[in-house]
Amino acid sequence: MARPLPFNINAEKTVLGAMMIDEVALATCVGDLGEADFFDADRKHKIIFQAITALVKKHIAVDVQTVADELLNTKELDNIGGVDYLMELTQNVVSLSNMDFYVRILKDHRILRELLITMDSVRKEYDEEEIDDITDFIARADSKIHEITQKRRISNFVKAEEIANIVEQELKIYSSQRKVTGIDTGYEKLNEITHGFQPGEMIILAARPSMGKTALALNIAMHAARRSDNDLPIAIFSLEMPANALVKRLISTDAGVSIDQIQTGTQFLAPRDKASVGQAIKNVGNANIYIDETAGIKLIDIIAKSRQLKGRLGKLGLIVVDYIGLITTGEKKIENRQVEVSNISRQLKELARELKVPILVVSQLSREVERRENRRPILSDLRESGSIEQDADVVLLLYRDDYYKDFGNTIKARSNIEKQKKEEIAKKQQTLLSQIGENVGLAELRIAKNRNGKTGVINLIFFASYGRFDTPDDDFEKKLRDIRKDEPLSEIED
Repeated sequence: MARPLPFNINAEKTVLGAMMIDEVALATCVGDLGEADFFDADRKHKIIFQAITALVKKHIAVDVQTVADELLNTKELDNIGGVDYLMELTQNVVSLSNMDFYVRILKDHRILRELLITMDSVRKEYDEEEIDDITDFIARADSKIHEITQKRRISNFVKAEEIANIVEQELKIYSSQRKVTGIDTGYEKLNEITHGFQPGEMIILAARPSMGKTALALNIAMHAARRSDNDLPIAIFSLEMPANALVKRLISTDAGVSIDQIQTGTQFLAPRDKASVGQAIKNVGNANIYIDETAGIKLIDIIAKSRQLKGRLGKLGLIVVDYIGLITTGEKKIENRQVEVSNISRQLKELARELKVPILVVSQLSREVERRENRRPILSDLRESGSIEQDADVVLLLYRDDYYKDFGNTIKARSNIEKQKKEEIAKKQQTLLSQIGENVGLAELRIAKNRNGKTGVINLIFFASYGRFDTPDDDFEKKLRDIRKDEPLSEIED
């Protein structure tokens, strides 16, 4: 015979009694408890709690007499044992100083009940339904159980003084070390604006297809792995690219050798390039990076695997998801893709806060970019869901002029004079870039949203053949400003 679901009858009596004789206990319990926290077999305590909360909503003082009147009005007074039972509850209160302790007992028992019920439902689903995908079944069960156990970790109010003391100590550490307080992105100017990717943040990196967003995400991941003071592990969920191809790109970027050359085999490389690739293989191999290459991975699996990885390693520096457009929730009843993406975005943000880890999420921009004269992206270009912008702490928008030239698009302008001016600037810019090397382009990374700081635009040098983004030096930046000082850009309202 199955054991009955757990509850503590004495704790329930003490809480209800205290609520009828003490205003502080009343405020504490009404704020922290709900009907589901009471579980006596004949529902008496649920009914009494309902009456008390009804009085509070009506702004009526709570005591034995007013509760009795409320129960009389709802025809429940006899069902709970009358006024005598209410008096018994108040006499059951021994001390009012331990109310937090009794509240915690009630909440713990409620969570245990929910956990047992959920476990029964999982078992019932296993017994009665055909399990097509065992991994998916386990992930869903894990998610249901985790949702319940998380309630046990909900904290109460913390006095601002306590937090201020913690912040003071952190600021002292930062001032004695460096300006980057989060994960080092490897790009000095990006670090200056964001102070690094902060724990609990969701960062969106968005661009049009083939603009280089995956390459930049991998660059940041590799920088973070190699620059981490604490050797923090980096997790990459690669939904579009197999792990083998991803590692080849990391090696190509680190070595500064074309990915095409690496694909054909090191035996065809020049001795210098072969040495560079050999060292890059060691560098990538030594980087504390973990890759999941599951194609079409469900959101629930990303969440579960991230929790498991942090649990196993004890720490996690950064999670990279490439990219959000390929994630599904696996839910059959979903209104449309926009709603699904909203759910994915919200839960990734919640995961970042739960694990206290920044999550870098790659995303695509809509085609609206191409329909404008100025194709530099703006926040409203984020594809499929406005909630991505809302949930994100930081939004990075990547843009390259040469992307459109490569695809055969000519420079757009309002007049021939403006077009001529733009073409002249583009030519000078390309001459400047050719001094760095062949197949080199200029990229703009716009920090379009930064919840905890300023926004801005930074320039990056893009080496397309091996997918590397570098920070230009001060001399290059000065020359670029001189070239662009008269650039006739059309303003776009953000």
